[in-house]
Amino acid sequence: MAVWSDGVFAQCTTSHVSHYPLKMAGIWADSIRKRVVVTHNDYPSVASHQGLPDGHFPIIRHMGMPIFSQGRIVAVIGIGNRETAYTENDASLYWDFVHLGWPTLQNRLSEISERYYNRKNSFNTKAPEEILITMISAIGRALELRDEYTSQHQSNVAYLSEKIAEIRGLPEQQRFGIRLGALIHDIGKIAIPSQILNKPGKLHAAEFEMIKMHPKLGADIFRGIDLPWPLIEMIEQHHERMDGTGYPAGLIGDSICLEARILAVADTFDAMASDRPYRHAAGKQRAVEELLNGRGIAYDTYVVDALLALLESDPILRGSALYK
Repeated sequence: MAVWSDGVFAQCTTSHVSHYPLKMAGIWADSIRKRVVVTHNDYPSVASHQGLPDGHFPIIRHMGMPIFSQGRIVAVIGIGNRETAYTENDASLYWDFVHLGWPTLQNRLSEISERYYNRKNSFNTKAPEEILITMISAIGRALELRDEYTSQHQSNVAYLSEKIAEIRGLPEQQRFGIRLGALIHDIGKIAIPSQILNKPGKLHAAEFEMIKMHPKLGADIFRGIDLPWPLIEMIEQHHERMDGTGYPAGLIGDSICLEARILAVADTFDAMASDRPYRHAAGKQRAVEELLNGRGIAYDTYVVDALLALLESDPILRGSALYK
């Protein structure tokens, strides 16, 4: 049973649709109205004119104790249903116990409140883009729970894609959007059984068709979220190819957004040049050959050229053991 003043009831969530106005409520509110400990050792006879909400456990004996802070009642402690009657000694004992402990509880509440405001202030000082990256990265890491490779793969593709965009001279905001999209481009794989994702050897036709669903599944997760970057298109189109041989829609040429064309090249390179749990990498050189063979056919010419330039100029990639 919940008792709220009318002024705060709208902000409260209770276990019952309706509430008892303070002037009518008994079991809790007697101690508020009288500002002292109130004991009922035969509660049903006291409350017979009100009754209890349907399904409420029966109350036989009850003690209501107001908690004061700076002269105001800030809480009520309810103790009930002991086998023997409550006495004045019980009331005195509980009163001392509760009011000795209350400062400790207040200190704890103050600590919680202070921590909340510190975190809120820290949150308010961060740029929206920083917050968004943190949230998107967390979503991407969700894949680690079932496919650690995919999570690392998305991070690699994000790095490659952002650097490709930088070489191509794209604006900072567009590069930021590409990084976001790359961090979650494979999120749809969360719906694909892990035994198919990590299957060694060649996939059966039906299994590959299931794998081909992941771009659309991933896009569906974000569909309806209004953001200034084409995240949905990046996720849905990163397996499309310039000559229409990709999936899921067989898009051709410029009908594939530029961001997705960048992801396609970075994704292909990392997938071929990185080891997976179920197979060794084809290798960096084989990945480069694949992109050169598909340059201007399956892959955007300028994006391929940018990646090749990146592999030569980027000190992290040039000296990394990630790509052999």
